[in-house]
Amino acid sequence: MRFPALAAIAFVLASCTPKSAPWVMLPATADTTGTPLTLVGTVHYTDVEGGVYTIRSDDGVSYDPTNLPAEFKKEGLAVEAEARKQDAMAGIHQVGPIVTLTRIRTR
Repeated sequence: MRFPALAAIAFVLASCTPKSAPWVMLPATADTTGTPLTLVGTVHYTDVEGGVYTIRSDDGVSYDPTNLPAEFKKEGLAVEAEARKQDAMAGIHQVGPIVTLTRIRTR
């Protein structure tokens, strides 16, 4: 009699495990150089120079993504992304390092 109860508990626990959102792959850019980064953080909107969406990583660094998809432009959205840091680029936002995203998903 114990086995069916244990199996039912295992099934319930497995179904409650959070599943990762699917990755959104972004088109390759002409410039694929730059240091690869993994960003885990939150999307924030900053009203500077006409407004900009940034990704503030969990370690406190704000990144300026050049190609953040529209569906991810939501204040407070928790995301995970893979990117390339663009040291050779300069921008007007001055909010942090500029990055080009290669893929992104909600978490």
